[in-house]
Amino acid sequence: MGLQQILPRWHFREVHRTPVYASREQVFRAIEDLTWAEVPVFRALMALRFPGSRRRPSSARVLDGLLGDGFAVLDRDADEIVVGTVARLPGGRRVALPAGSPGTAMRDLTAPDLVKIAMSFRLAGAELVTETRVLATSARARLLFRPYWLVVRLPSGLIRRVWLAAVRRRAEAACSGRPPA
Repeated sequence: MGLQQILPRWHFREVHRTPVYASREQVFRAIEDLTWAEVPVFRALMALRFPGSRRRPSSARVLDGLLGDGFAVLDRDADEIVVGTVARLPGGRRVALPAGSPGTAMRDLTAPDLVKIAMSFRLAGAELVTETRVLATSARARLLFRPYWLVVRLPSGLIRRVWLAAVRRRAEAACSGRPPA
């Protein structure tokens, strides 16, 4: 299904990319296995973004942490992994997506005052792209979400760039047989 099918339209969007010289398998293994120890800046920014949240062990995997914070894998194929969540505004309470087909469920949600948030890692040739899309299901939700987006967009972009660089290091190190720097 992919990000384009899950959220073909959006109100807010962020895209970052990096070249990566490793096999598809090594890149996606790096996305899955990347630990908090490999992204200390990311870890610090997440602690600022979610004050009072539990501190993650440095050996814990980043993707597992995201999935534990209310995100779900919406779709996965050979070239892309899409994760996402739905929140009800105001308040940001998470809306549970069914386990069987969460991507389809997100796409089909139309209730007012929701924000659908999806992020993907997609391999396009020798380029790894991360894209975040947010769709508000009502004018009120869009209005409520806009100030949050204005505050988190820059740090979120930094997080994505740090994450991409760490995935690239890990994948390319696996390709060369040396540990990530």
